[in-house]
Amino acid sequence: MWTTLEDWSVSTAGVKIVSDPRHTLGYGSVGDPQISWMKEEARVEPANLLDVLSQLQSHLDVHFRDLHLRRASLGGNSPVFALEHGLSDSDLESLKACVRDAVSRGFRRHYWSRTWLPFIVYAAEVGYEYVGNDYWPRFEEVTPRWEAHGDRNCIRELFRRFATEYGGAVPQGAFAENFTIIAWPITHAVLPVYLQRYLAQLLYEFRMGLTTRLLQHPEELGKQLAARAWNYTERFRIFCTNISLLGHVAAALLSGEGEESPYLLHSTLMRLVDGLEQEREAKLWLQGARAAATLVRARGFQPGRPCSGGVCEPQDRLPIPTDPHLILRNTGQGWHAYAQLPDLSNLNRRLPHVYEELARRQARLEGADDTILARGRLATQSPPVRLTRWPNPDRPFVQLQDGKQDVNNLLRDQVEITRGPIWLFKQRSPGLATEVKGRLVHPGDTYYLVHDRTWHPTTVPGVRSVRFDIADATVVRLTVPERLTDEDSAALVAAGLSVRADIAIRPVGIAASSWDGEGSVEWLAGEPGLIGIRAEQIPTGGTLTLAGERYNLDWPEGDRELFLSLDDLPLGEHELRVSLTGGQHQTLAEGSLMIAIRDPETDSYASGVGEGIRLLTSPARPTMSELWEPAAVTIVGPEGMKVDLVVSLHSETGARLGRVSRTVALPVNESNWTRIADDLRGDRTFKAHFDLAESLEVSVSRAGVGFASLRADRGFQPLRWQILRGRNHSRAHLIDRTDVDGTRVQLFRVEKPMKPEDLDPSIDPLVPDTGGLLLARCGAGLDVATTALLPAQPSSVLAARRAPEVQSTARTVAGLLQLIDGHQMWADADLPGDVFAQHQRNRVLEAVTLALVSIVGGGRWAAAERSLAGAHDRLRHLRDAVSDNMDQWRVADAICKQLWEWKSPVAMITGFTNVVGPTLRRRGLGEHQSAPRFLLTLADRPGEVKHWPASERDLLIQKALNAPVLLRLARLAVLGVRILDDADDEGGWS
Repeated sequence: MWTTLEDWSVSTAGVKIVSDPRHTLGYGSVGDPQISWMKEEARVEPANLLDVLSQLQSHLDVHFRDLHLRRASLGGNSPVFALEHGLSDSDLESLKACVRDAVSRGFRRHYWSRTWLPFIVYAAEVGYEYVGNDYWPRFEEVTPRWEAHGDRNCIRELFRRFATEYGGAVPQGAFAENFTIIAWPITHAVLPVYLQRYLAQLLYEFRMGLTTRLLQHPEELGKQLAARAWNYTERFRIFCTNISLLGHVAAALLSGEGEESPYLLHSTLMRLVDGLEQEREAKLWLQGARAAATLVRARGFQPGRPCSGGVCEPQDRLPIPTDPHLILRNTGQGWHAYAQLPDLSNLNRRLPHVYEELARRQARLEGADDTILARGRLATQSPPVRLTRWPNPDRPFVQLQDGKQDVNNLLRDQVEITRGPIWLFKQRSPGLATEVKGRLVHPGDTYYLVHDRTWHPTTVPGVRSVRFDIADATVVRLTVPERLTDEDSAALVAAGLSVRADIAIRPVGIAASSWDGEGSVEWLAGEPGLIGIRAEQIPTGGTLTLAGERYNLDWPEGDRELFLSLDDLPLGEHELRVSLTGGQHQTLAEGSLMIAIRDPETDSYASGVGEGIRLLTSPARPTMSELWEPAAVTIVGPEGMKVDLVVSLHSETGARLGRVSRTVALPVNESNWTRIADDLRGDRTFKAHFDLAESLEVSVSRAGVGFASLRADRGFQPLRWQILRGRNHSRAHLIDRTDVDGTRVQLFRVEKPMKPEDLDPSIDPLVPDTGGLLLARCGAGLDVATTALLPAQPSSVLAARRAPEVQSTARTVAGLLQLIDGHQMWADADLPGDVFAQHQRNRVLEAVTLALVSIVGGGRWAAAERSLAGAHDRLRHLRDAVSDNMDQWRVADAICKQLWEWKSPVAMITGFTNVVGPTLRRRGLGEHQSAPRFLLTLADRPGEVKHWPASERDLLIQKALNAPVLLRLARLAVLGVRILDDADDEGGWS
């Protein structure tokens, strides 16, 4: 609340008070009204200061009301921003001086109800300089005595009033949900300085996807840009969740050079442009994006008259970019089938909310029983997956393991293979055939027909069987004669194929991004879509139907072929239909072309000369902490080749703090990434800067071969722990970006990892020598928490011989969930720049897992695990501890005999399911297909079952409590594989 100071005098920036503020109004460039205050040295009394603020209030009121009327005339949601105040630099400095003086002298809150516009302009200006760290410390730094007299809630109330009275922008998205106060001034700053470079880059990368419609509809433009932001830092992605703000700012920036934009005041737009042009690369990006937008506006595709009655024929489902591409390859031992994974980044553009699930879940493909896709592989381009059986079109082709039901339903509907009973493939070269989704055959070409048991090729001419190494389907080779008789054509049509010889519609000119040679084509947005229409009989005219619009075709006299340019088609799927007519208006031929326009995607994971190096991560978009996990990074390239691996650490402003480089041999995979990661994190430069850095970049390169890179940041963290390293001791500092009080801080020591110690949130805690975990949880009103592992002293780690002590819980579902939650808390905690912290976490995770297994499995099993290290035959030692029941002992013995085959997660799940299947059925789990995987996960990494659907999770936990032998068998399998591999527990089975 504000306080009152009766007697005061202040020297302001030297403003001269005039009787009528309109006398000082001038006009800046391109018609922006400005205030031109006359400067002189003066002493301003409180009453005079109020007069200055009143004059500013009057001017800004007129200005923002006029701006609101102009935006309202545009229709839709075109907001006004407080940064669009139109003040000159000198006038703005005068406003800032007045506001600072008013705050420092303790103006009471009721003054703000009369002169409040200068205060929100001031707050927005502070937001413009926001660098993504702490807003309020910066605000307090530039605003004297704000801590004593300020009121954060009042700031929010004033911005809400601005939204009501002047059509001001309203914060949206995740940022607004978590930062309920500072979201207002930062939103009204339009584009804070630290985000400008990212937006320039995004606009440049999307320039080929621009269309006239997107440029005219900022909301749609914002949706497209937000969906493309998945490869940027998480802070920028959070900014992009405010689609309306993003679209309007982007539309304004894409206006022509020197042109005014209806979506942003020209002086404000020029301010953003000037800021972007301070950096050479950002300037070039913006210039390239603007040039592309100008070209789009000049060549917009103009529709003809609509379909008859305004209604067009319904379209069948078209092949879309999210559908998989099926491929046949002949290796000399017969034909094999492969599925090129769908381009789900395109699906993400229409439904951005699915990205997090795609990036963080493993997946299975229908027909690829031996393959589990790593986390995030669906969110990046991946090599084809070999199919072991032909996919059943009635089953979902892609499903995320333990994914949300609505996302899996979406994948089921959007990612489909074509329906049977036949699938047509055209031979492209010896040993390679690709699917023709339209089932259209041409005379003289060679095809392969995959068919199920319900279809018989006996009536089709020119077919012969070939060897097909896949279950549930058969392949025949089809050679279409050069000259088709009526009988041949009838037989092909009766078999479910189409024959077209009277009209051909195909892409011409620059090669299309994807063309199946028959009736389906794909272009990147912005590519020149040039098609040729060729007819056997010369037509006199015809019609073309595209995107719901019908166009008349004027056929060139005497020519058999017509060329058309299809410019400015929006992203998505379209069907082009052509009908050709003769001199008597009779129909000569009809045909169609299925067109998919795909967003041009910059693949940051694989770029360079011939894409010789590919850098993949799991999950697809890791945070700085997740990057160092086992199996997080895979680098593919020529085997044995040595490449340069560079890690650069950056501050919140993008400045480079440090750089670490190594030479590594390819490939880099799960077996050696842990060693490389430990080496990098052990580097002195890395440890000195990692905990202070906000982002990093990993790049891999070899001259003449290729280059690949990825970026990782801290992630969206309203609360974040930062390690402040000292000579003798380190401290942990909590960065609290929220706007609520009551944050709670707890310390969990490695020695007792499930027992919290409450700490004072206002004091930076000392880091224990053996490390530990810090938890900060936000106060009432926000469900926000953060956890961080603490660095450890090597000598203390080596001296700690006792295992972490995990207190026992009740032998109930609720009791086990306590351990599951604790396991996941330690597993998810952010890693510091310290290798020993990860070692301490592994000790804790194993201790929590052992405690859970002991509670379920019983004392005998717990004793067997504790004495395992000293056992002569460790496998037999564990097997004999499973049960005295002979039937259960035989199951355990069968597991031990098959362990050597279970070298991969897929093989283990499959083998374990086969061995314990009868036992599960006897225990009432026969209908729960996920039960074997659940038991293996619970026995290996129990924290991961926290994310399973609660009803299924709790039921399976109760079943394990009722039949402890199930978890003992799963634990035997997990430990048995470790024993055989002589490796640490680095993998999981989910």
